[in-house]
Amino acid sequence: MNDLHPDIRAYGDHAVLVEWGADGFDADISDRVHALAARLRKKKAFIEVMPGYDSLVASFDGAQMNAASARRRIKDAIVREARSETAVDGRLVEIPVSYGGADGPDLYAMADRIGKSPEAVLALHTGRDYRVCMMGFIPGFAFLSDVDPLLQHPRHATPRAVVPAGSVGIANWQTGIYGLESPGGWQIIGRTDVAMFDADRDRPFYVEAGDRIRFVAQ
Repeated sequence: MNDLHPDIRAYGDHAVLVEWGADGFDADISDRVHALAARLRKKKAFIEVMPGYDSLVASFDGAQMNAASARRRIKDAIVREARSETAVDGRLVEIPVSYGGADGPDLYAMADRIGKSPEAVLALHTGRDYRVCMMGFIPGFAFLSDVDPLLQHPRHATPRAVVPAGSVGIANWQTGIYGLESPGGWQIIGRTDVAMFDADRDRPFYVEAGDRIRFVAQ
């Protein structure tokens, strides 16, 4: 398995898993995942295409396609993708964030641990754009690309019972945004008032996999 030849295998009766495999966040593999996702969506042969950090699941209608055909279509798309120089770049979405205080209860402790001021932590977190690598584990939760190495912190050993919707957190090398109120163990450094998920909106999810996010301190 390598960048051009990921592992492709059945994922249940009506889906195929494409897996590159990465130790942590790999920007090149993430580019390949989202380029393949864009190509498969454009072909409209699959019911749903769900990218992850280093893998992708494509589900299909068993009445229209079998697993072998699905794998062939994906292999063909990977070959075509390798021959293409087309860059995949989703929307750039700015997310206003209130850092620290009640909105970011872990910001000051994180600053103390790395020997920086809270303002420096804020500057590091807002100092780069992030890709939305995948969505889940609750509606609207955006799993984003890697933070600055200084900001990489593990989850809390004991998760909080309640993390408010819109909370912005860090877990190891990931950063992310809680779409709804839920339990959670991420290090919470801020919160946005943007509704990441609203079932009553025409477009319930505020961002989607492949978009880029720029955090803006408010």
